[in-house]
Amino acid sequence: MNSAARSVSTGRPARAVDHDSREHLLDAATRLFSERGVANTTVAQVAAASGVTSAMVHYWFKTRARLLDAIVDERVAIAFQAVWGPFDPEAGEEPLIQMVGVLQRMFEVTENMSWLPSLWLREIINEGGLLRERAFRRIPFKKIQRFGESMARGKARGKLNEHIDPLLLFSSILALVMLPLATSSIWRQLHPAATFDHANLKRHVTALLLDGAIRNRVPAAACAPRGRGRPKSEPRSKRRAT
Repeated sequence: MNSAARSVSTGRPARAVDHDSREHLLDAATRLFSERGVANTTVAQVAAASGVTSAMVHYWFKTRARLLDAIVDERVAIAFQAVWGPFDPEAGEEPLIQMVGVLQRMFEVTENMSWLPSLWLREIINEGGLLRERAFRRIPFKKIQRFGESMARGKARGKLNEHIDPLLLFSSILALVMLPLATSSIWRQLHPAATFDHANLKRHVTALLLDGAIRNRVPAAACAPRGRGRPKSEPRSKRRAT
């Protein structure tokens, strides 16, 4: 029986089967890299997790470097696009709506791609991470910059708390979403009663951000830097005299 006849008899083209095999390999590699780290995961382990031989991994990706390229291009970059693709600073939305939109999309992405927070922490933001340079080439820095500029304009119009730094706002969102998800197993050991499911974390982070972002919610005294030691306004000699 020739290949065309085999394709008909199985009800699925051979090329589609091959494509599914490649996608399965990518999924397995991404999951293992997020759990163990790239340096601690071998091609043989990726193959075993996919139920294929190491030769099949090399067939699809040729080299380990190309496998890493594919993970960034076909998994990590899709996550970036899902968060930032819909963002349009010219749409006329209020800064709080823009901020909540980015936040909600980050929670949607991390729920659909549960491997992302750990992979981000291990291999992208970590100095020496093996996906760092590849991922940085795909981060939409211009959109992130325009997000900061939009928040700055909102602050200038009195729409955001005057003590917020608009250019630090996205890094705060990133930390509030990614870090708890990536380190949830650690915090569960310290606080067994803590809930780290997406719904609870989303409520918590949204409340923190919105309450802090609304104009004049934070007293100026709370944001003032604290000096070390005794207050200069009250010398020691004066306190002894009293």
